[in-house]
Amino acid sequence: MTDEPVAGSRGPFRRRLVAVVVGVAVVAGVLVGLTVGGAGPATRAASFRLPRLGGGPAVALPLTGADARHPVVLTFFASWCGPCRHDLPVVASVARTARAHHSPVVFLGIDGNDETASGLAFARSSGVGFPVGADTGSVVAPRFTLEGYPATVFIDGAGAVVATVRGPVSRSTLEMWLARLAATPA
Repeated sequence: MTDEPVAGSRGPFRRRLVAVVVGVAVVAGVLVGLTVGGAGPATRAASFRLPRLGGGPAVALPLTGADARHPVVLTFFASWCGPCRHDLPVVASVARTARAHHSPVVFLGIDGNDETASGLAFARSSGVGFPVGADTGSVVAPRFTLEGYPATVFIDGAGAVVATVRGPVSRSTLEMWLARLAATPA
């Protein structure tokens, strides 16, 4: 007697197992690709200039002055967006931690297609401490090929989009990209 399996007894099982494993990997890859997408090489961040939510200096990209050539985390939200209710406080918390640790990464927000009073109240209740532009006509989101809220765009110091998260972003994803952006030269 040998230790060889009987012909055909394990072959179909192994083929099915391999097929299942490959199928799961393909589905996972597709889901990740739909959620977090790199912009590809040399994709420049769209320029914009918006009135600041609540008043004050305009919110613009590319950055100017002392913040020029700094990496940017750009978050899109709206007070009427259900998933934004969880997403924006997470982004605001990570931004506060980054600022406390003197991160070179600049956080900017864009409140899209919202009533000014509603957007301002939502940003304040979420703990936002970074500049937010009021995009009352939702002009900027399509420039970043975004079709919904929330969304987060990661921009390096050279102004290239390095990743985009469509939908809510996790704290761990934010922290990972924050570390990557902070490590890039300005």
